Amino acid sequence: MRLGMLLGFEDSLATIVALAREGEAAGVGSLYTVEAGRSAFVPAAAVINATSEARVGTYIVNAYARDPWITGLAARDLDELSGGRFVLGVGTGNVHFNEWYMGVDSRRPWTKMRDYLTIVRAVVAGRAGEAVRYEGPEHRIRWRASWDPTRPSLPVYLSASGPRMVKLAGEVSDGVGVGIMASTTFMRDIVRPNACAAATAAGRDAAELAFPMGALISVNRDEEAARDAVRASICGLFHPVPHPYYDSQLRQLGFTEFADRANELMPAGRTREAMDLVPDEVIDTMTITGTPQQCAARIADYEGLADEVIAFRVAQKDEPAGLAAYDAFFELAGLVAE
Repeated sequence: MRLGMLLGFEDSLATIVALAREGEAAGVGSLYTVEAGRSAFVPAAAVINATSEARVGTYIVNAYARDPWITGLAARDLDELSGGRFVLGVGTGNVHFNEWYMGVDSRRPWTKMRDYLTIVRAVVAGRAGEAVRYEGPEHRIRWRASWDPTRPSLPVYLSASGPRMVKLAGEVSDGVGVGIMASTTFMRDIVRPNACAAATAAGRDAAELAFPMGALISVNRDEEAARDAVRASICGLFHPVPHPYYDSQLRQLGFTEFADRANELMPAGRTREAMDLVPDEVIDTMTITGTPQQCAARIADYEGLADEVIAFRVAQKDEPAGLAAYDAFFELAGLVAE
């Protein structure tokens, strides 16, 4: 089991680089940049240059923000820069942010993402002089690479949560990139069987699919402080508007009543009320929360269900500034790496 880190919410690229170095030294096996307050590709290049062994990737880049050809080219360049350590994670992004930030309607993504992944995977694998041709309803390409890729291909993951996107990931991607609130039940009973069945139906080997999984990891040597911090993070997924990805995951696992209340309370700024309603079962099954030892045991629960657990580290109340805030997380990384 590999433990990874999500990077990209930090206040500077210098901090991202420092965390990448410290994380790799502590035993973190993969480092992923997220496209939110920052772009994903530039920080990924900085992380590659700061590390030597850890896998580096994007989790995720927004398919609505760039053409599949240029996404594939960027991935090829980053794979070359890293010496074959790069992984490309692609997704549709938040439908609300796509509309607000880019004026893009992304409410019907399935046809687009089928075309997008097909083209990206062809581009990253394209050999020098080899024709890459594809004509789809949303995207098309006529292109030849100028030189061979660093390796025959690099992994391309599709971010997925709902049943249709999970099935599409099984059909057209190298791995199903699951979001940051996935229980063992969700992975075992929903994600894996749907993706594997879709891969088999498409004539692919389901055993070759990867299952990376993001996770809210709230680690603190004080267990109750860790639990309170993760309550705030869960509720934050519903502010300023509910994130459809995580709203869907909660509802698929039976937490509809809480999702309904969070949809009502968080946009109204009633955070404390929403936090008081977070079910303990959500914390215990959909997050990794507790002391370093407790979190290591929870990560072990995903053995055989996820190939790696990628940490969205939850900030703790009154934690120190800088790298010292990550002491408990790096302790956890050491336990997982043992």
